[in-house]
Amino acid sequence: MGMKRLCAPVRGGAYSLAAMMVVCGLAAPATQVSAQVSKDSVGVLQKPLDQIPILVDVDSGDVVAASGASDGPQLVYATEVGLQDAPWLRLTFDEVILSGDQKLGDDAFLWITSLADGAVQILTQRDLERWQYTTAYFNGDRVRVELFAYPGAGKNRLKMDTMMAGPPSDVTPFSLCGPDDRALSTDGRSARVLPAQCTVFMINDPLKNFLTAGHCATALQVVQFNVPMSTEGGGLQNPPPEDQYPVDPASVQFRFQGIGDDWAHFGVFPNSNTGLMPYQVSGAAFPMANTAPPVLNQTIRITGYGTDTTPATYNSVQQTSSGPYVDRFGTVIRYAVDTTGGNSGSAVIDTTTLLCIGIHTNAGCTTSGSGSNQGTAIQNPNLKNAINNPQGIAASADCNNNSVPDFVDIEQGADDCNNNGILDSCESLNIPGDLNNNNLVDGADLGIMLASWGQSGVAADINGDNIVDGADLAKLLSNWGTYCDIFGN
Repeated sequence: MGMKRLCAPVRGGAYSLAAMMVVCGLAAPATQVSAQVSKDSVGVLQKPLDQIPILVDVDSGDVVAASGASDGPQLVYATEVGLQDAPWLRLTFDEVILSGDQKLGDDAFLWITSLADGAVQILTQRDLERWQYTTAYFNGDRVRVELFAYPGAGKNRLKMDTMMAGPPSDVTPFSLCGPDDRALSTDGRSARVLPAQCTVFMINDPLKNFLTAGHCATALQVVQFNVPMSTEGGGLQNPPPEDQYPVDPASVQFRFQGIGDDWAHFGVFPNSNTGLMPYQVSGAAFPMANTAPPVLNQTIRITGYGTDTTPATYNSVQQTSSGPYVDRFGTVIRYAVDTTGGNSGSAVIDTTTLLCIGIHTNAGCTTSGSGSNQGTAIQNPNLKNAINNPQGIAASADCNNNSVPDFVDIEQGADDCNNNGILDSCESLNIPGDLNNNNLVDGADLGIMLASWGQSGVAADINGDNIVDGADLAKLLSNWGTYCDIFGN
């Protein structure tokens, strides 16, 4: 590019301010976009940088520099994006096409300026690749994005749907849609997951597995039900071991690819004390809609384990709130329902149908009542594929369709007398004398034999000598009872 980067770009024409739809991601109390944590070499939990994903609608369309106006770079597109009171911003680009050739010195470039301190970053196509289509961190709550191109170099385009922002410096829960109207609740379908400090919920897929936000996925370890009140200082309290379930890491499928594609599907192992699966205890799971409906004055309910300081004993315990359904576009749904950090992963429920229409992942409401919170719509194709193609324990066989994995049924005492991992009730064990194939030799089979007495070519001819007689009766009586009674378990 030569020396042109060292000079301030030409400021010409009117700037186009793209419409910005503000949302903020909430997960753990101290981490607004990503609840995942990692352990260092001595086992100390390290939290990621606090950051809020902001949905922006920036698309320059195809733009070119006017020929004949100048041989130098021309401003062909400009916009501003931001989040009020954010301490910093970082942009992420969905698509950038910059024309020209660096070797010829006519390659287009982005000029990004912080409106707080004037700091500038310049990005060519090569730079964007090296930055993985993100930018540096900019101080302040607003930046200007400008695209400069050279005449005759070709078409350019800039698309951006998300940027990252630092959380506001105050401690006001960012996603409250006015005064906090959350109330304590006891919905047995929703649970807290640690160490992510997110919300998870059971769905009515065949094995009653769980959904949550994708940005919680790398810290899904223990699912907790019946969470007790926190301490007077807001410290988390845990339920007894009977209400805690370990997540099967092999079952976790997730995507965290921006608002509308932020989800996780997974299963848990049975409780080590009771041997039960969560659904066996709660007896309920959220029914799912096929698709999030259009907005028709519906009320949305969200139940989860959000942070709270009023009072502190409500911190990260189950609370519920309702409010209006605001918008649906693509796989993003919007609603004005109170949530806070820790609500990420909550079910978004249409109270008209009582169906789950999505997963709460992001926020944007303010305590003044403006903005709206957001989530991933249930029709997200990647989410649908994960639900229909589960992994790990979430994909376990359930031959009797009782929503409990067969191996758990067997651990709980169901018969598997031939030890093949299949419930005896789901297969024929071919017991000699079991003439009605119910894996039990009893009076019903004796009745069938007596009705077939003296006949040939019938099932009651157990020894295959072409006549039902005393030898067959002796064989039936010797196998009286179940497979386990006869052969042991």
